[in-house]
Amino acid sequence: MTMTTDTRLRSIKSLVGDIGLEGHRLLSINDLTNEQIYGLFELARLLEPWNRSRIDLCPSSVMATLFFQPSTRTRMSFETAMHRLGGSVLTETTPLISSSSAKEESLGDMITCVSKYANVIVLRHFDEAEALAAAGRAGAPVINGGMGHWEHPTQALLDLYTLWRTYDRIQGLNVCIASADLVEARTGHSMAYGLARLGANVTCASPKDRRIPEAVLSDIHDATGVELEQVFDCDQDSFNELIRGMDLVYLPGCSAPKGPDAEAFKVVMDRYFVRYETIAQAQTDGGHTIHVTHTLPRRSGEMDDRLDATPSQLYFEAIGYSVSIRMALVASIVGV
Repeated sequence: MTMTTDTRLRSIKSLVGDIGLEGHRLLSINDLTNEQIYGLFELARLLEPWNRSRIDLCPSSVMATLFFQPSTRTRMSFETAMHRLGGSVLTETTPLISSSSAKEESLGDMITCVSKYANVIVLRHFDEAEALAAAGRAGAPVINGGMGHWEHPTQALLDLYTLWRTYDRIQGLNVCIASADLVEARTGHSMAYGLARLGANVTCASPKDRRIPEAVLSDIHDATGVELEQVFDCDQDSFNELIRGMDLVYLPGCSAPKGPDAEAFKVVMDRYFVRYETIAQAQTDGGHTIHVTHTLPRRSGEMDDRLDATPSQLYFEAIGYSVSIRMALVASIVGV
């Protein structure tokens, strides 16, 4: 039976109450219970019809986006989400130039002031310790839009949501998180937490000297009892053999070095190149779709661009889903 608009609105308001996030901050994916994650998924699915229009759930709310690092998708999808909810947005994309940070104002003072204007703050910052300390001083909920090399919980949330919308489950799926550098891949850290907690089988593929941090592995084990499988120092052949049995290859990207180290890094990155032939053969031989996603922006050489036109591609699909899942998160935090 198709939901009427009134029924859908009642369901939205009921779900917001059930999720129980009003007034709460989101700094880590672990700030959410499994029940809250699935509640956000259900709410996001209800909100998808308004991805390209407007539903006035938060008409008097103001969001401040403070981005100390470049961003296209995270910032714009949060701002789009608030506009779709009927709210307003204050944007600061060059705070080190155009805000009082250029006069050496501390981040803590800045957040304290901005929280007097805004109902919710989305913060991206290069130093996780400074960002976390500042968030503790805020008089409004702070959402982590990417902090240092630590975590990027809303990117993981939208990628988990995309996976859930693709399979209608996460439990039991086989996922490979792969990068030439899993030390600094903050989205990979958040995604590993989320996948393990929701029952996926997670394999991390990276160079041994740039493996996922032990603190992340320890936290996952303490929370779930799960020991993540790790595969080190693949070449391109062994990596593509590894992903043949996966339901999803997750490429979190990372901060590539510049200068004399850049070429050496590209050589390592090439070992984790997703071949079109691997994906196509899995589909042809056994009807198995290996989905591939990337947090974007991607670099030339990370995957075969022919994957863009295949059913395996989820990275652009996730962009559409990012609006509804962030609408769900913002509505749940500021209330409706």
